[in-house]
Amino acid sequence: MEPVPEQPDGVRKAILRHGVSRRSGSRESTPGGIRSRHSSGSSRGSRLSRRISRAFSLRRGAEVLPVRDLILLDSISEENVVTVLKKRFQDDQIYTYIGSVVVSINPYKNLSVYDDNQIARYRGGNYWDPGLEPHVYSLTDAAYSDLRFRGRNQCVIISGESGSGKTEASKIIMRYVAAVSPGGGKVDEVKTKLLKTNPVLEAFGNAKTVRNDNSSRFGKYMDIQFDYHGNPVGGKVTTYLLEKARVIRQNNDERCFHIFYQLLAGGPLASLHLQSDPTQYAYLKAGNCVRIKGTNDAANFKEVQNSLKYLGFSENDQNGVFQVLAAVLLLGQLQFDGQGETSSVSSIKSLSDIAKLLNGSPKKLEDGLTHKTVVVEGKLVSSPLQADKASYSRHSLAKTLYERLFIWLCGRINENLCVPDDEVKAVIGVLDIYGFEIFSMNGFEQFCINYCNEKLQQLFIELTLRTEQQEYQDEGITWVEIKYFNNRIICDLIDKKPSGVMALLDEECIRPGNKSDLTWLSKLDQAVGRHDHYKSREVAKDRTLPQDIFILKHYAGEVRYTVDGFVDKNTDTLFKDLSQAMYECNNPLLKALFPEGNKDLWLGASKRPVTAGAAFKTSMASMIAELNAKIPSYIRCIKPNEKKRPNQFDAKLVLNQVRYLGLVENVRVRRAGFCYRVPQDKFLERFKLICPHTYPVWSGTVKEGVNEILLYIGILADEYQFGRTKVFIKNPQTVFRLESARDDKIASVVTKLQRAWRAFVIRRQRGSYVEEILQVFSKVKDDPHFGRKFKWPRDVPRQLLGADKNLKKIHANWWADKKLSPLSADQRDALRVKVYAWRCYCSEFRERDVQADVLQKPLNLAQAYRAIYATHISGYEQKSRALCAQYHDSKIRFASETRKVNRAGKLDKRVLLLADKHLFKLDTKFKVTAKRIIALHSIRAIHLNKTPDTFVVLKLDEPGKDVVLDLGASAENRLGEFVSHLFLACRHSGNNRVKVNVFDGAVEYNNSQKAAGARPKVLTFRGETEARKSGEGVCRFQRQTVFYPSGGN
Repeated sequence: MEPVPEQPDGVRKAILRHGVSRRSGSRESTPGGIRSRHSSGSSRGSRLSRRISRAFSLRRGAEVLPVRDLILLDSISEENVVTVLKKRFQDDQIYTYIGSVVVSINPYKNLSVYDDNQIARYRGGNYWDPGLEPHVYSLTDAAYSDLRFRGRNQCVIISGESGSGKTEASKIIMRYVAAVSPGGGKVDEVKTKLLKTNPVLEAFGNAKTVRNDNSSRFGKYMDIQFDYHGNPVGGKVTTYLLEKARVIRQNNDERCFHIFYQLLAGGPLASLHLQSDPTQYAYLKAGNCVRIKGTNDAANFKEVQNSLKYLGFSENDQNGVFQVLAAVLLLGQLQFDGQGETSSVSSIKSLSDIAKLLNGSPKKLEDGLTHKTVVVEGKLVSSPLQADKASYSRHSLAKTLYERLFIWLCGRINENLCVPDDEVKAVIGVLDIYGFEIFSMNGFEQFCINYCNEKLQQLFIELTLRTEQQEYQDEGITWVEIKYFNNRIICDLIDKKPSGVMALLDEECIRPGNKSDLTWLSKLDQAVGRHDHYKSREVAKDRTLPQDIFILKHYAGEVRYTVDGFVDKNTDTLFKDLSQAMYECNNPLLKALFPEGNKDLWLGASKRPVTAGAAFKTSMASMIAELNAKIPSYIRCIKPNEKKRPNQFDAKLVLNQVRYLGLVENVRVRRAGFCYRVPQDKFLERFKLICPHTYPVWSGTVKEGVNEILLYIGILADEYQFGRTKVFIKNPQTVFRLESARDDKIASVVTKLQRAWRAFVIRRQRGSYVEEILQVFSKVKDDPHFGRKFKWPRDVPRQLLGADKNLKKIHANWWADKKLSPLSADQRDALRVKVYAWRCYCSEFRERDVQADVLQKPLNLAQAYRAIYATHISGYEQKSRALCAQYHDSKIRFASETRKVNRAGKLDKRVLLLADKHLFKLDTKFKVTAKRIIALHSIRAIHLNKTPDTFVVLKLDEPGKDVVLDLGASAENRLGEFVSHLFLACRHSGNNRVKVNVFDGAVEYNNSQKAAGARPKVLTFRGETEARKSGEGVCRFQRQTVFYPSGGN
C-alpha cells in the first residue's frame, strides 16, 4: 500500500496547544462525542482559528517540543516520548494524550488541578479547546456524555505498575462523575454511597508495599449505574484475586492490609482482646514496618466506620467484622506443641480469646486446627496433624477467614448499591487492577497478577492497534501497516490447554499421590521448554540459575518465578475440620462465610473444588468479556521514580514503562491513521445544513452529498478519504472546522425558527392584551381618581412585559399631572418635601411590607408642611435675615423650636434654623457661637429609628460632635419635614454623600466634644401609653431612653 502523507512539520507543531481527537480507535467515533458550546457562536470558532493559524508558525529547530499529544511529535521514538513526558512532568503537567489514550504520571504530591473550578472548566468542554490541558476529567466527560446522549455502556481501563497512581485515578473519575451528573434527593445519596465505597475497599484491600504506600492488593471493577436521565442510581463492585497471603507474610518494609493497623489505632480493643501495639502481633510485624509517614490510622478507622454505616452496615454488622479481624490477628499468636504424630495448642489464652470472639468452642477450634478429615470410599476418616502441619492449618484458616470476609463485605456493598437492570440505561465501568509486578522473589500471586496484566495488554492491542488497522483494511483505506508486538503468544503460553502453564499446574494439583512443585517444573520444561518466552535452568543449560525457578518473558520484561508454594497455593486447601469449626460457631456471619462446614453435606459432595488458578483464569475471561461489551477509554499510568518522591524523574525507569506499555506503537498507529471516522449517511445527516446545496433537501447519493459538504467548507482532498461505508478525516482541526460551521448554522436556523414562532405567539397574545387595556381605561377621564384604582391585566405575555411597564409609567405620569395641575407653586413645593420625606424615611420599610398608616405616624404626612414655625419668636424676621447675610446663606428653609440632648444627657431648648449652607441651633435670643453652627457639608449621615418618635441623630465628620435633636418639642411632630428639608439642603449645597439611615433598634452617637477616647452613647426607644404633660412635647426623654406614645396616642 502507498504511504499516507503525514501532517506537515508546521501543522504538527501548530497543534501543540490545541488538542487532538479523543474518541477514535477501535470503536466508531461519531459526532456524538464531539460537542461544543452553541452559545459561543461563530466568534469563538473564529478566535480559535486565528490562534491555530498563528500557532502554525512555531518552530524550535531540533528541540523536542512538550506536545500535549504524542501524535504530534516530529520524530517518533522511545527517547522522544520520554523527553516529552519529562518536560511536561517538570511543569506539573502530569497528563498527556495519545489520541484517545491518557498517559498519567504520578506526581507524588498534591496538585491544584482537581478543584470545583477545574471541574467546571472541563464539564461539557471540547477536546480541541486550546484552553484545556490534557486531563482525566476530559476523558471522563467524554465517556459520561456518550453514555448520557447515546446510551452506550462505557468502561475506563486503568493500567500501570504498582505505585503509578491507578487507585487515585479511579477515585478522580468517580468524584468527577458525581460532580457533573444531575443531583438532588436520592441521587445525591447514591453519589455519596459510591464515594463511600473507596475508604472501605482501600482499608480492606490495600496495603503498603516497597513501591506504593497505598497499593491495591486486589483487582477492582466498579460499574456506576445510570438511569435514563443520566443520574447515577447505583453501582456494582467486582473484585479479583485478593492477595490473601499478605495476611500472614509481608516482604521487608511492607505492611499487612491497612484495616488491621486502623483497628488497633482506633477500634474497641478491650472487647476484642487486642493491644494497640502492632509489633505484638506476628502477622503485622513480619515486614518490619507498622506505620506509614503522614498516615493517621485512627482517623482512617473512623472514616471506615462512618462509611460502613452509610453503606448500610449496622453496629452489630460492624462488630462482627471487627471480631473476625481480631480473630485473624490472634490466630497468628497461636503456638503448637508436638507429641509425635499429634499436636495441641499451647497458647491457651489466645485460643480462648479467639473462641470468645467467634462465639465458638475452644475445644472444637483446637480439634479443627490439629486434625484433618477426608472422605475415603464414602466414609469420613479423621487423622491428627503434626505441629508444623497444624501451624500451616492455622495460617490457612487466617487467610481464608480474611478473604471470605472481604468477599462478604463486597457482596453486602452490592446489595446496598445495585439496582435492577430495568432501572439502568447504561453504566460506566472503572477497572482499577494491580499493576505488573517484578520483585526479587516472585510467587504464585505475582504470576496471577502478571497474567492479568498480559490479558489487559492483549485487550489494549485488540481494541486500539489491531482493530484500528483491521477497520482500515475492511474499508479499503490507503494505509501503511504498523509493526507491533502482539502478546497473544504469551497469553497462550500461560492459559492454553492442555500444555499451558496453568493447565499443567492444575494437572499436578489434582493428580493422586504426592504432589511437588519441582515435579511440576520438570513437566513445564518438557511441555514448553522450546517456547521463546520460557526459560529455566534445565532448558537454558544455565547452571547459574537456581533449580527452583522458571523465567517468563512478559511483554513488560523477564520475571523470575520461584516455584515454591505454587502447587499448594493453587490447590488452596482448607481442611474440612476447620470449615466445620467455623460453621458450628454460634455466629451468623461465620455460617455465611463457611457454608461447606455443614458436616451433613460432606458425604454427598463428590465434585472436586476448583483450583485458585482456574478460578482466576475464569474470572479474567469474564472480565475481558465484560470490557469488550463496552466503549473503552484508557488511562496508562506511569511511575516517575522508585522512591515515591515528588519532582524526581527517572528517565530509565520511565523508558521501561513506555516500552512495555506499548506507547510508541500506539503513537505510530494513531499518527498514521485518522482521528475521526463515521458512516457516510450519519455524516450527511449531521453536517448537511452547513452547505446550501445539501440543506434542507439533498436528492443525490450519500457519498456525493458528503463530498459536496467537504468541498463547500474548503477541506483539501488529502485531509480525508472515503471508505466503503465511512468517511475518514485525518486532522482534528478539520473536524473542529466542521463542528464550528455546524454550530454557526444551528444558531442561525434556531434563531429564525424562534423569531417566527415568537411573532406568531405575540400576534395572538397581543390582541387580547390590547383589548383588555382599551376596555379597562375607556372611561378613565371621567374617573375621579383618574384610573388610580383600575386593575391592570394580570396575565401579561412575556414578550409584552416591557410595553406593559411603559404603559403603567405613562399612566402614572398622566395621573400625577392631573393631580398636580390644580395646585399652586407653594403647594407643589410642600408636596415635593413630603415626597422626599417618604423616600428618605420609608424606602427601607416598604421592602419590609410595613403598612402606610404606620409610616405616616413619624412622618406626619397628613398635616400641612409649613417649614417656618418660628415667626412667633420676638425679632425672628430681622435676626434670621441677619444670620443669612453674615454666613452668606440666601434664605431660611426650615425654622422650628427644638430640644437638644446635651453632654450630660439633659434636654436644652433651642431654635433650629436650616439655611442653604448651615444649620443653626440657637437659644431664643439668637446668640451665635461656633458650637451652635453646623456646616451642611460636614454632615455625613442622618440616623433615625423606625418607631413613631421625634428624635434624630446627626452624624458629623468631626468625632465627638454628633447632634441629637427632638423635633417634637412643640407637641407637634415635625421630624419628617425637617429630615426632608435637611436632606435636600445638603444635596443642594454639594454634599452628595449624606445618607438617611433608619434603624430597627438603638442608635449610637457621640456628643462628648472629644476627638478621641470617648465611648459612644446609645439612644434607646420604648413605647408608652401614658398621657403627656403640658409642655413636655411629643416624646419623653429620660436616661438616654426616648419614650414615644403608643396605643393610638
